[in-house]
Amino acid sequence: MLQNPASPQAPEPALSADAAAAMPWWTAAGDPLLARLIDDGLAADPLLRREARDLDNNLQPRPQNWRVRLARWIEGSLHRPPEDPELQAMRLAEARQRKAARIARAYVEVRRLQAILDLRQAFQDRFHDDADYARWRREAGLVSAVDGGLAQSLLGTHASALADTQARLVAAEATLARRAAVAPAQLGSWLDGGAQVPRLDADGAAAACDDAQAASVRAALTAAREREADLAKTESDAERTADDARAAYRLGTGDFATVYVAQTAVLAVRQAHIDAQASLAQAAIDLWTDAGLRSIRARLCTTAGSAPGDCGGCGD
Repeated sequence: MLQNPASPQAPEPALSADAAAAMPWWTAAGDPLLARLIDDGLAADPLLRREARDLDNNLQPRPQNWRVRLARWIEGSLHRPPEDPELQAMRLAEARQRKAARIARAYVEVRRLQAILDLRQAFQDRFHDDADYARWRREAGLVSAVDGGLAQSLLGTHASALADTQARLVAAEATLARRAAVAPAQLGSWLDGGAQVPRLDADGAAAACDDAQAASVRAALTAAREREADLAKTESDAERTADDARAAYRLGTGDFATVYVAQTAVLAVRQAHIDAQASLAQAAIDLWTDAGLRSIRARLCTTAGSAPGDCGGCGD
């Protein structure tokens, strides 16, 4: 696990506030690669590193560097008091939360597109098999050329969608590599072999919310899970219908148009299922981030001398 870029020699109160406010939910979200990418991205971010250095310099009781002393003298001459280290630490923690959320969202998008690409590649093989059988039946004089035309239309349409998915995946991987400060080649090796949308700890995210939010949060998560379960059942029914249509066509009791519709329906339902899983993961990320930011803002209100919620930073 990468360490917080702030100095380990900082006084305990400020570091305790930073550690408590940062709330590294990604270490317990259930995906080790996600945690590694976020840690790498946080450690390499130049703005976060600068904020950490500024905090470290501000916490030094007697700075020995003449540049730091000169900066302090200039601040004093301009009647600008030194920034409160506690507020500075909280600002750093809030920036880390937002950066972590951006990396996590990019990671889920990459996994979503990977899963869709695998799905489409598998269906392209199935469509090729259907087209080969339609061509054989047409050459045997069992069906008209319409079946062959439909088969080629299915292959062409799906090939275009497959190429589009590949292009979007390349773009999403580049975005993730940039946000996590990881070389594209290294990221590719880490992502290889895992094309499933991560199932993040949504229950933990809900539990991290305060009592006022808990009921609505759990209701939203329950609805998302019910939608995913419904899609799983619909997927099973659609797959059975597609199998029946293919069998009927091979026996000569069905037509290719029915196969076309049934196969594309299965593909659409399966992709919707993947999208539902990604939405659930994104919701968990948003909930964890919101809980972390609320904790930081509550501390900010307390540090500013206001009750939580009175300073305007604790609400939605």
